[in-house]
Amino acid sequence: MKEVLRGELRSPLNLTLASAGAVLVGTVMKRYYLTWSAGSSGGPHGVEMLGSVFRDAFTGDVYLLLAILVPFIITLAVRLERDEGVALSVYSLPVSRVKILLAKFLAAFLTLFIFVFSVHLLLFYLHFADTPKAVIEVLKVQTVPMAFFYLSALLFMVSVAAVVAITSPNTYVSIFGGFIALYLPEFLGTTWYGPVPWRSFLTRHYFATISIRMDPLFSWAFVKITLLPALVLLALYLLIGNWRDVR
Repeated sequence: MKEVLRGELRSPLNLTLASAGAVLVGTVMKRYYLTWSAGSSGGPHGVEMLGSVFRDAFTGDVYLLLAILVPFIITLAVRLERDEGVALSVYSLPVSRVKILLAKFLAAFLTLFIFVFSVHLLLFYLHFADTPKAVIEVLKVQTVPMAFFYLSALLFMVSVAAVVAITSPNTYVSIFGGFIALYLPEFLGTTWYGPVPWRSFLTRHYFATISIRMDPLFSWAFVKITLLPALVLLALYLLIGNWRDVR
């Protein structure tokens, strides 16, 4: 499994897509920071205010880009070999199908998490670099909660896209179906899962300044709409993928 995971992580196509997606996400976040700065009363800004700006950078436009990017990456990982008719990774390595599917899933998830979260941290630091002490204080308090947020949110999104990919008849349906499944809750304003309730947890940033353990992102309510369904969908993806033969 380690060899499959290493090979997937080194995939030039996946790395290119993740890099391009991270640049687009960074562009949207930079626009958000510029808009906020233009409408604010000027600096220097306090730690509490910057903490809010740091977390609120996960906007609807960022989610839209991820809703497009995630199905592309997971589809290439899961469906490409199936649609081509030959899965070389299955026959060249003594690894079970479940481990191969899990390695593909983890590679897509880790690539997205590292690229997107790194861009978020870097842009925030560079944009508010004129107040380095405030920025560092914000990062000390908010980095762990935001890392958990991206881990939970991306795990959910990749799980949804993976289930769609493994059940789709071809690559095109997988990409389009994955986008619809991910973006529909944003379009409809669904409040029981998706980006709308996620952002309600992000806006309550002040709890993290009291204690990280009090941050709503670590509450059962947030886990219930992100990590819990993500793990269920991951198990479903592995079950269906192990049951279906490579065509």
